[in-house]
Amino acid sequence: MSALSFPFGYYPRPLDLVVGPVTLKSSPDLAEVVARVEADAGIDNGWIYAPPQRVRHLGGGISERPYAARVFGLPKTHVITHQSAHSDNQLIFHLWAVSFLTGMRLTSTEAGFLDCTPIQPGKLVDFVLVGESLSNGIKLAENFWIAHKATPRRAKLFCAVIHAFFLAQNPRHLQFEEFLMLYTAFDACFALAKSLLGKTGSVRHEDRVAWMCDQFSMPVPAWANKIASIAPEVASLRNETIHEALFMGEPLGFNIHGLGTNRNLIIEMQALICRLAIALLGASSADYVRTPVNTRQKYGLRLA
Repeated sequence: MSALSFPFGYYPRPLDLVVGPVTLKSSPDLAEVVARVEADAGIDNGWIYAPPQRVRHLGGGISERPYAARVFGLPKTHVITHQSAHSDNQLIFHLWAVSFLTGMRLTSTEAGFLDCTPIQPGKLVDFVLVGESLSNGIKLAENFWIAHKATPRRAKLFCAVIHAFFLAQNPRHLQFEEFLMLYTAFDACFALAKSLLGKTGSVRHEDRVAWMCDQFSMPVPAWANKIASIAPEVASLRNETIHEALFMGEPLGFNIHGLGTNRNLIIEMQALICRLAIALLGASSADYVRTPVNTRQKYGLRLA
């Protein structure tokens, strides 16, 4: 084991912490980098979008295509260091955890963003960290890694939950696209929960969201509840979308859920995934985990 460091970004605020073996340090030119990014013409409503796709020709020269690139990069703004890292993957796991806790995608890769990404913290989660919760969240991530280093798939699954959850929130997605990515995040949550809790045997697909809620003493949303022998709404919607290419009874993209009502299934799914991720990271006792999901309200998250 030896010290490892990665530059990462993009995070627009000073972030200087020492938490056990983990150090986060702001770059000296942070203010200049932030000013340059915030002046970018590709920003809309707090999101920065991929630039036009450029193609380098064999004979020389570069041309722009009439569509955006998919994958793009942003400047690095900070450095993460681990004094006794087992591997690069340990730092990568920490970056996914800090991404989730700060509510915006952070990466150490050259081009780690897909289509678009928020440029302000808190954009992708419904909680606000209270007190020393970021430091305590980093401790949770370190404890998770150490406890499960012999089963690396668990850390990968946590990263997969956060990645799918973030991807789902692209403002340009149609509702069925958001739904499918969020359900994929539920599936990753279930795989991780089943592994962590030592669940043997199978859990029916339609029962999995409710099963996870029960494990962490969380209220089960109405759309995840089975009534008698009738499958939960979210499971029925998932089956129709994946297996029949229908969403709300129409071909994909031609109908939306909640039309003409005050219900917002997508917002509630996002909120539940946030709570499950906190519980799976090791903070299932946090009051936030059991807060309602049927609201746009942001909640304080205190990690001890």
